[in-house]
Amino acid sequence: MQVSASSSIPSQPAKGGGSVAEVKRQAAILADGSSASDQDKVTAYASIMRAYADSSNSGSGWFQGTTQEERDAVNAILDGSSMSKQIRKAADDFNARGMSGDRTTNVMAGQIDHLNGLSDLQQQMIFAGTALTVQTPTLESWKGFLQENADGRAKQMADEAAEEAGKSPVKVTLSDEAKKALETLTQDRAEETPAEAALRMLRKAAEERAEARDDKPYAAGDKVDTAV
Repeated sequence: MQVSASSSIPSQPAKGGGSVAEVKRQAAILADGSSASDQDKVTAYASIMRAYADSSNSGSGWFQGTTQEERDAVNAILDGSSMSKQIRKAADDFNARGMSGDRTTNVMAGQIDHLNGLSDLQQQMIFAGTALTVQTPTLESWKGFLQENADGRAKQMADEAAEEAGKSPVKVTLSDEAKKALETLTQDRAEETPAEAALRMLRKAAEERAEARDDKPYAAGDKVDTAV
């Protein structure tokens, strides 16, 4: 599995100045008009999301140490900045690609191949907008999670193929009489010319009409068809 240079997104929010000050600093980096690079903006987005998650889980930090006005200001940048929108679109496109995949195939393996074919920055954008969680705090750990799912699907497909291959075909057993009749019929048809085939069909039709006449009880006044 390809390993990207995603160490530029730290696994924990940067320290220094406290979490509230740090979130404000990262928001300034993420904001439109900032001279920061796209990579720094993606890192800032990820840092803010981690600070939000840490505050929610621990009960202290950003949400508890700020005013509503401060929270609104940062949320406006997190929701409305150009880079934030690009991150969410990259994540949405990646998820939509997976949802539209053929479920009879290994969709997750295809997603990993697609992800690895993107630039490092695009991969980090998708990760930041899709799977930055406590369980998968880095791009590498998320890729590892995806690979586990792809491996599980590969095993499932292999087991299903083996089960299908092991099924016995349906067998039909013919009696000796049926085999002889089939052989005779096949031989007769192979040697028969078109003219002979037409004559045989006429002869069979005449025989069937004769049998029908013999089996039918006639009453007085019935007309009897004697044509052949």
